[in-house]
Amino acid sequence: MTTQANIRFLRQKEVTHLTGIPRATLYLLMSKGLFPKQISIGSGHCVAWLESEVLAFMQERIAAREAK
Repeated sequence: MTTQANIRFLRQKEVTHLTGIPRATLYLLMSKGLFPKQISIGSGHCVAWLESEVLAFMQERIAAREAK
């Protein structure tokens, strides 16, 4: 669970920049349950990701590499 003090939303451009994963691949990974789902932050198509979940995804990838 994330506390209010450290909640930060990331928009799609920030997520692709931070992870290096292209937009289309993000949505493919989400559809397969392999990447955190986005959150609606407004009306229409305004969505974002929780920074903590994106960072956790990245840490999991690092841990998986180191486990090999």
